[in-house]
Amino acid sequence: MIKQILILLFFFNLFFSTSYSLGTDKERMQVGDYLVAKISNNENDYKVTKRFYQKIHRKNPTDLLALDRLLLLSLLDGDLLSANKYSFKLAQVGCDKSKDACCMSNQSPQGHLVNGISYLNSYKFNLADQSFASIWHGDLANTSFVRLLRAWVWAKPETLDKSIGFIDLISSNDDRLTTLLHKALIYDYVDELELAEVYYDQILYQSADLYIINLYLNFLTRNNLEEKKQKVIEEFLSEYDSSFISNLLNQNNRRLIENQLQGIGVVFFNSPSMIRDLKPELIHLMFQLASITSPNIYEINFMLASLLTSLEDYDKSIEVYKEIPTKHYLGEYASIQISNLYSLEDNNKEAIEQLERFLKTQKTFDGFLSLGNYYRYESEWKEALEAYKNAIHVGDIFDNPNLWEAFFKAGIVNERSDNWNEAELNFLKALELNSDQPDVLNYLGYSYIDMDINMMVAKEMIETALKQKPNDPYIIDSMAWYYFKTGAYEEAKSLLEYAIDLMPYDPIINDHYGDALWKSGKNVEARFHWSKALELDPEEETIADIKIKILKGI
Repeated sequence: MIKQILILLFFFNLFFSTSYSLGTDKERMQVGDYLVAKISNNENDYKVTKRFYQKIHRKNPTDLLALDRLLLLSLLDGDLLSANKYSFKLAQVGCDKSKDACCMSNQSPQGHLVNGISYLNSYKFNLADQSFASIWHGDLANTSFVRLLRAWVWAKPETLDKSIGFIDLISSNDDRLTTLLHKALIYDYVDELELAEVYYDQILYQSADLYIINLYLNFLTRNNLEEKKQKVIEEFLSEYDSSFISNLLNQNNRRLIENQLQGIGVVFFNSPSMIRDLKPELIHLMFQLASITSPNIYEINFMLASLLTSLEDYDKSIEVYKEIPTKHYLGEYASIQISNLYSLEDNNKEAIEQLERFLKTQKTFDGFLSLGNYYRYESEWKEALEAYKNAIHVGDIFDNPNLWEAFFKAGIVNERSDNWNEAELNFLKALELNSDQPDVLNYLGYSYIDMDINMMVAKEMIETALKQKPNDPYIIDSMAWYYFKTGAYEEAKSLLEYAIDLMPYDPIINDHYGDALWKSGKNVEARFHWSKALELDPEEETIADIKIKILKGI
């Protein structure tokens, strides 16, 4: 990447030095600095970008663009203190010191956000309101967003009408759910409990996602509304096991929004749904500001970490996930995501250790299931089976609706460990719990076919699986393998052609297609696909057989 930057910088400066006159060498150098900063920013390499803008700032302390970018980059890094510093410097550029006047027009939308946060934190409500009201241009100049910010500035018992008045000015139907939510939160915050309950009810029955459910349960728990709480649990949490529900309720004894600034944080969190076509950089900014201002709403951390993952900033993502307490209802998923990130960095050892640390304190179904998967990827069959058995145990205790998956995965491990009798029992138990699960039907059906047993039962299983996933290349391959094993080579070849089109780089499908081609008299094509299968990292135990087929055919 650095090499690419240097090459681009060379040609950029060459072009300007030969075709156009920018004046001094200093000016041309500054153009180069801007270019490097821009390229780095486009690559989401914020640290490199910040370093180059700091260089520009040192050369020209009054450069508005550099100050504005440094402000933004500080916010993206979660450094509100530095952001305040750059915001102050922006306001000072062009000051008339004789009149003690500052150029607030220098402030970007993010500058006004920083000022508003700072003023609100200092209980300077009028100035906070003015700062937020000044966001009248740029990508953040959305009336619904600005009005919600101002509503929270005045979210106090003595100015409640003014606060709700700003929300009532929001006319967009697209923002209806968001406005209902913030009315509920504000009424809750100022202890207007009956009105809060009315609006919580409205939002819940229109958008029953887990975040909304958690906010409402928090309200019901704090206000001892037990009957209604049980109704919400029964109606909206039936798909979750009792362990998850217990974690959800245990952390609902204190207010999630303890001050106006935390309410502002929820506005930042909701902003991507209000501001259409928001750039990824600004979505990152909003989630970062939300996490700074509402540090106890861990759904924000989860979303910020997910965003950082999409930007491939895995180290920072891991840091943010680790801020979520293990006993929070999102703690389990955060721990699993951390393990996934270690795996993406080719560090399966740390991925396994991360899950094992979590499971020492929190015995969860998904945690054990994920641990088993990692051991299975490493072909550590004994450890994988132990993890799946723990998942089965925990899942059975807490009545987990996905218990079938643990039996299925245990079956795979037993089959790979040459313990077929136990594997078959696992697969059948998985089907007992979820009779039409296509992956289980396919795996068991294919195993029967490969062993030349229960052929008609296997065919029915795979046909049932195909009805649910008609374009799944692995299920199509299993159906083709049935035809191959029963001598219907043309039918097998036809199905495998389709499977190859869907997944051309799978070693098993290429191997099977080679077999069908050979039986159909297409020897050259068969050897091509067998050779291709060898190139695609097939399972170790199949390599010798494929090599023999290339030499001798079948």
